[in-house]
Amino acid sequence: MQLTDYSRLCIAAHGVLMDRDSTIIEGLAPLMTQLAAPPSRHEALAEYFRALHTLTDASMNTVSAHCVVYCALAEQWGLKTHWQDGIVFAATVDAGTLYEDAPGAIHYLRKFYRLTVVSSLDEREFAALDVRIGLEAHERLATGSFVAARAAIHDLACDPDMLLLSAGPTPASCRAGFCRIVRSTSNASAVAVHDGWHFTSLSDFIGAHQLALRREIL
Repeated sequence: MQLTDYSRLCIAAHGVLMDRDSTIIEGLAPLMTQLAAPPSRHEALAEYFRALHTLTDASMNTVSAHCVVYCALAEQWGLKTHWQDGIVFAATVDAGTLYEDAPGAIHYLRKFYRLTVVSSLDEREFAALDVRIGLEAHERLATGSFVAARAAIHDLACDPDMLLLSAGPTPASCRAGFCRIVRSTSNASAVAVHDGWHFTSLSDFIGAHQLALRREIL
């Protein structure tokens, strides 16, 4: 199938619309500077999200989850920290920052797809982010927890008419079309692979969509 064959588009907000990785790394910096051999950015993020998946549950909001993971990583790295440090870290991570191509991309994409934007933020947190994006109420799904956000994405990915745009791996039992945004890659090309399409930004994804539209016209 082509990008233009889908009627619905699910966007996993973290990593696609907003950059929370940078604020996580900045927040972990005081811990990593204490290590003789600190992990690379990629390794630190991998350890962080691995802990986020294994240590959090649906009862935790995003602040609680970030706090728990911060303290767990400090212990894993053999460092002493306090619960209050985790709370301060969680407050600084918050929603992260919006990628510059996000508002324009949403304006373009809603012309072609029925949008659902899934976030682990709660309604209050998402509202601050959404000032610049301008989502309609029916386009937002602010779940309030990482576990609930993952569950919502997995449910939506069961729809074969859905195109999923995510910074993470393909969900298990995914029947939807899958596009992965990997903004850190140096490869500027957008290619179709066995598990979907890979792009380096929302702008690249839109460029591929426009190319598919031109092919349909021709």
